[in-house]
Amino acid sequence: WTPDGQEKGTLTGHKYVVYSIAWNHDGTLLASGSLDGTVRLWTPDGQEKGTLTGHKYVVYSIAWNHDGTLLASGSLDGTVRLWTPDGQE
Repeated sequence: WTPDGQEKGTLTGHKYVVYSIAWNHDGTLLASGSLDGTVRLWTPDGQEKGTLTGHKYVVYSIAWNHDGTLLASGSLDGTVRLWTPDGQE
């Protein structure tokens, strides 16, 4: 959304409900975690940069570290996975 309340766009790609989103420290990547068990990375203009797979069940939480060099994702499968911004686990 823009500051005056206008929608900037809709990001599509997940197969099911999105439970969590988080911007990295400098606003260059948005991560989204979903019921489909994936984490997707997006650019500010809405382009999908990658899909992170590895969880067996829903991804309920995601968070970037303070400098944006690691993304943590937590899942109903009982795991927390750590990813680099380029999608490496």
